Amino acid sequence: MKLDALRRYRAQIEEVVRLDLFRLRQELQDAETRSHLLDAQLRLTADAYVEKAGGGVALDEFLVWQSKFAAETSELAGARRVETQLREAWSCKQDEMREVTLDRRRLDRLAERMRQQRQLVQHRVDQMEMDEAAQRTSTL
Repeated sequence: MKLDALRRYRAQIEEVVRLDLFRLRQELQDAETRSHLLDAQLRLTADAYVEKAGGGVALDEFLVWQSKFAAETSELAGARRVETQLREAWSCKQDEMREVTLDRRRLDRLAERMRQQRQLVQHRVDQMEMDEAAQRTSTL
């Protein structure tokens, strides 16, 4: 495979990883927002229960509050699990992005060295041609 084709391929991979990273970041931000909202809702429910319980609560009302707490706690735990999973996926994708970027930079440096080498060879060829032309004119 030619170096330019490989460089284009690596650039495409880098772009795909960059888009995945952006998508994961958006999903993570949404999950964080959801966790914060659910946490705030749970605190509001707890505050409302404490206020209500101050005057006494019947057993059936207590069971309703308990099921509400259980549901909100479960929902918050699920949201936090999703947030943790997305955070780990985002971290892995960042590592992949660093690796892909490093590969592309290596290929760019290699291409630059090859370009400089071709330039140097061309300069030497030009110099040899000029020397040869100068030698021919000086011998005439």
